[in-house]
Amino acid sequence: MFSAMNPIILGPGEPVVYQPVSGGGPSGNPVTLSAIRRDRAAGESGPIGNFEEIDIDPTLLPNPPAKGDWVTAWGLQYTVTTTRQPDPYGLTIVTLLQRAGPAV
Repeated sequence: MFSAMNPIILGPGEPVVYQPVSGGGPSGNPVTLSAIRRDRAAGESGPIGNFEEIDIDPTLLPNPPAKGDWVTAWGLQYTVTTTRQPDPYGLTIVTLLQRAGPAV
């Protein structure tokens, strides 16, 4: 039985680029890390959605993930909208909203 506490994992970790943002622009160096992509609601069907949720290891980032940071994955760029406390494995759940325009 799967629930929000037990996400359906769509395969092993996938590489993403996490870019901290400050004042509307990049702050520091981007970090490439492995993210676990969570299953989306039925309304967001298809291989890539406007909203995505990923689990990441926050210890791999220079600062904790924050609203407004950028994530580049699957050839698209997303903005972090919310972060939730680490799951039982220490991973932080990050909700992403697809940005308009090409990946930067």
